[in-house]
Amino acid sequence: MNETPRRVYAEIDLDAVRANVRALRARAPRAELMAVVKSNACGHGALPCARAAQEAGATWLGTATPEEALELRAAGIRGRILCWLWTPGGPWREAVEADIDVSVSGMWALEEVRAAARAAGRTARIQLKVDTG
Repeated sequence: MNETPRRVYAEIDLDAVRANVRALRARAPRAELMAVVKSNACGHGALPCARAAQEAGATWLGTATPEEALELRAAGIRGRILCWLWTPGGPWREAVEADIDVSVSGMWALEEVRAAARAAGRTARIQLKVDTG
């Protein structure tokens, strides 16, 4: 068989992820710490990286898309998750019901999350993204 050699290879050391989170926690023990696991933790596996980060003291997880955040919840990940990239008609209600914090960067998004929260009968946690120019 004629295999093409790999040009790039990444091996993630979850002990190193834990050590990095612990080091940051030691420098700011009272601060909240978010481990960003967007894009499948940059291709390294969002779920194992999220678990390792939380084990070491990360108090938040960050995802780009709502689908990523909902996948973490479906896999049993608890704690605060912030999702910041939304498109009109996104799964706002599912995110509110899954207790995911959402980023809002426009009135259209605020209206959609507000409607979703009402439909779910829950309060949405919103982070406002403001472009100050």
